[in-house]
Amino acid sequence: MSTVFVFGHQNPDNDAIMSSVVLAQLLNQLQLNGDTYEARCLGPLPAESAKLLADAGVDKPRLLKGIKAPTGKKAPQKVVLTDHNEAGQSVEGLENAEIVGVVDHHRIGNFTTAAPLHYIAFPWGSSCTIVTWLFDVLGVKPTDTQAKLLLSAMMTDTLMLKSPTTTEVDRAIAGELGEQLGVDPVKFGMEVFLSRPSGSFTAKQMVGNDIKMFEVGGKKLLIGQYETVDKTRALGMVDEIRTEMRAYQKAKGADGIVLCITDIMEEGSQVLLEGDTAAAQKGLKIADVAEGVWMPGVMSRKKQVAAPILATA
Repeated sequence: MSTVFVFGHQNPDNDAIMSSVVLAQLLNQLQLNGDTYEARCLGPLPAESAKLLADAGVDKPRLLKGIKAPTGKKAPQKVVLTDHNEAGQSVEGLENAEIVGVVDHHRIGNFTTAAPLHYIAFPWGSSCTIVTWLFDVLGVKPTDTQAKLLLSAMMTDTLMLKSPTTTEVDRAIAGELGEQLGVDPVKFGMEVFLSRPSGSFTAKQMVGNDIKMFEVGGKKLLIGQYETVDKTRALGMVDEIRTEMRAYQKAKGADGIVLCITDIMEEGSQVLLEGDTAAAQKGLKIADVAEGVWMPGVMSRKKQVAAPILATA
């Protein structure tokens, strides 16, 4: 028997947290392989995740700082990755671990393992959509608490089903979870979203709370997203935000950084660029201007920002 860590990506969002928490619960319910599954996280919890877990009486996942190489005859630490698969977005020392499973809805990038594994990936709007599907496949009904946590992440990750990453599968599963809980999924999602202390976010938090590293043409590019229901305050802080973007880029050793300030109500993003962003400018067909560029309809970092940028490589 082993303890298997289950965790999402660095700078975790609600989907990364809830997919790891509920998946770990499901695998423990199944007593899969006789192992114990422990949800962990790779950074501070988003405000909505912390509140949802506290309200539900569910322990928040402990921070995982890194994985060390095994010594002597000790076996490598077993891990299950949720909401990511790329090493650059994962825990420090991932190469020292044995990856036994992945549940993800992103592209597959620079991913290899020494042994076969359970790899479940669908192009759906949320990793928690996949976790909910797994409950059905495995013949287990989620508890109301699990359903609430799963639905919360589905709504935040698909921006209340407005994101172009949203599929009919997401809508169907959200409807089923909403019916179980007796709530309208979109109204529930808006309540979750509004639990974020958006008015108190600092420029540093806007830059670093939801950001991922990508390799584009041999260069490291950070792509971040700050979601709000009113971009006015953020746009009044552009100079301060740009300062924090440059500081974050330097701290992470990246060549460039892209930040999308996404307004859910207006359904678009103001895009700011710093550093070497030639690939981003080419892929998004925009220029680097001081106030940023408003891109109507751009809601998804994965599909509408990262994908066209990566396609330039």
